[in-house]
Amino acid sequence: MVPKLLRATGIVLLALALAAPASAVQEGPTLESEVRAEAESSRRWWTLWTETSDRDRLLWAMWTLHIHHLDEGWSNDGAVALVYRGMYAATFETTHGPRAYSVGFERDWLSGRWGPLGAMVGFRTGLVYGYDGRLGWMAEKFPILPVAQPLLVAEIGPLTTDLTYTWVVLSLSGGIRF
Repeated sequence: MVPKLLRATGIVLLALALAAPASAVQEGPTLESEVRAEAESSRRWWTLWTETSDRDRLLWAMWTLHIHHLDEGWSNDGAVALVYRGMYAATFETTHGPRAYSVGFERDWLSGRWGPLGAMVGFRTGLVYGYDGRLGWMAEKFPILPVAQPLLVAEIGPLTTDLTYTWVVLSLSGGIRF
């Protein structure tokens, strides 16, 4: 059931991200089109051709699935995260029990809004603290580790869901926009 849900969520997110926004069919220059043109010109190679995420939200739940341990199923990680003006701060329980903390940036490659629906394809990158040697030699040697994860965000009204992938873990988060 869960793999079918993930596959369906991925298809919906991809379709929403690839669809042309409604504002693209308007005739003549508008303030929105001028702002969008300015944003497009601000995408630089050193930011991987992205812009700062404008998807401000509070994430209150996160479930993870370890790709190499599918038999263990989804685990509730007791997460709380705040994403605001392209920055994020989060805390969650690791698979082995201790609480981890992460801070960093969220970037937007492609996004759109269509009435109450919205979607974004991007990534997060930052630092995470709270893992030990069970994660690997690097976690044993360094208490703070770099993290990068591709990100899909879907919105229906004020409700949001984030789908991310990190190392060997697929995560699904629920939240609310503000």
